[in-house]
Amino acid sequence: MSNKKTLLSIVIANALAVSALAQADELEIYGTVAAAVESLDNGADSFTQVSNNHSAFGVKGSTDLGDGLKGVFLFDTFLGTDSGDSGNGSLFGGGRDGFVGLAGGFGTIALGYHGRPWKTSTNNMDIFGSTIADYSALMGSTPGGAYFDGGIGNSVIWFLPDFSGFSGQLQFGADEEDDDTSDMGLHLNYNADNLYVTLSHDIDGQGVGDDIAASKIAAQFNFGSSTVGVIFDSISDGAANTRDAFWLAGSHQMGSLTLKAAVAQADDSDAPGDKDGATYFALGLDHAFKDNVTGYVIYSQISNDDAGTYSFASTPHTSSNTKTAVSAGEDTSVFAVGVKVGFNLKK
Repeated sequence: MSNKKTLLSIVIANALAVSALAQADELEIYGTVAAAVESLDNGADSFTQVSNNHSAFGVKGSTDLGDGLKGVFLFDTFLGTDSGDSGNGSLFGGGRDGFVGLAGGFGTIALGYHGRPWKTSTNNMDIFGSTIADYSALMGSTPGGAYFDGGIGNSVIWFLPDFSGFSGQLQFGADEEDDDTSDMGLHLNYNADNLYVTLSHDIDGQGVGDDIAASKIAAQFNFGSSTVGVIFDSISDGAANTRDAFWLAGSHQMGSLTLKAAVAQADDSDAPGDKDGATYFALGLDHAFKDNVTGYVIYSQISNDDAGTYSFASTPHTSSNTKTAVSAGEDTSVFAVGVKVGFNLKK
């Protein structure tokens, strides 16, 4: 009897969800499924894994309220493509982005959780994004544990309207425990036909000690079938999380093939002791089987200074590889072969 009740409740819940979604004037179901075979050397040992590369499923939509106003929503979730477990014992994992709000001539004002402005300002510039070679191995990261390539929850988000190529995002994450750990940030962008420029500044509230602040300036130039991007990133809290870094990347498309290369360097932090900076480079080749199906090959290496501990990011939006951590001063490298399939359905 309990199984019948469970099945009935699932059917009713799904029916209600479909009915609610059907009421939206505009509706989009989207996602990406990606995985790679990754052969990684972390300086102590070598491992080969099949890893999830930022697989996700999402729904977004809007309802016209008249007078130029819309009610909008978005929610998406990570998928555990490699093992069927995205961290909570099921295929569907934690939320990636999600909000509800109003949109109009003022832009969009929403409540929910979303990638912080540091992340969203250059997310589309990272030519190795959503793979083991994601630039967050160095960019937005510090030896002291700061990490800005993530999101802010319990937040108020204002997506500014596009005005002659200018746009932006402001976000404030509420300090719900009253312990001075509020997060906030903003980015301002200019986007023309062949040029994209962005400035961002984020603050990660620490409660005790100095807050961690991250500032970034970046630009991307398109030259026909070639693209060049550059980022300068500065993070500060007075100690181990204070350092500067830069990233330079380029890509060139030749029919269905795209050649990619990137280099980055993180300077030593202000922490006392030995040098803890690092350098990074990555080479890659993409093959577009169709607009929504891509195969990729990547080789990347991180060379740490004597006390450096930079490693490839193992997060839901990069790779699920479990062997990325390194000891101080160790270098690490990875060779990966993967495939990515995207989908998009609109009402």
